[in-house]
Amino acid sequence: MRTARRASLALALAALLAGCGDRNLVLSVDILSFLSPSQTQSTIGPMPGVPGGAATGEIPLVDDQQIQLFEGLGDASEVKAVTVTARIESADSTGSGTDTLRVYLTSSADPPTSQPPVLTAVVAMTPGVTDTVTAVLDGSPALADLFTRKLVRLSITNSVRGPDVGETLNARTRLIELQAVVIAGRKPV
Repeated sequence: MRTARRASLALALAALLAGCGDRNLVLSVDILSFLSPSQTQSTIGPMPGVPGGAATGEIPLVDDQQIQLFEGLGDASEVKAVTVTARIESADSTGSGTDTLRVYLTSSADPPTSQPPVLTAVVAMTPGVTDTVTAVLDGSPALADLFTRKLVRLSITNSVRGPDVGETLNARTRLIELQAVVIAGRKPV
């Protein structure tokens, strides 16, 4: 009970401070926390080497997940900017290739993959090497508009291209961060 009161008090204080002067309210949304571990990792292979490299096409990791945001944020304040950051880890046991991760976010009215991805990250896989790639999207007005809504829809896909020649590709990829930082301020009067 005390924790709920403290959280309510902290939220009220944040809302009060956001309304004073030109100060901004900065919110961090851990989108990854809305997903189960099975939605954040994939196993790749075996993909044998073929001329041009065999490709899987887009395979859904997260298929149209609904994400609840801040109720009423769009009514009380203006979302000035949103930055989305994704970090992907690739661990390759054998072979080489690439994995392209795409993140789609849309309003509740549209299927996520009906729009272009908001973020794309390409991970190169090399035998015996674990690598981490970070992709950042910053400053999109359309993305800022999405974060004024109560609900957004999320899809994440990956598409793998295997080796041209050589050892068969066997690897795993894991999404280790998917976060949005929302900067909101008082709506102009």
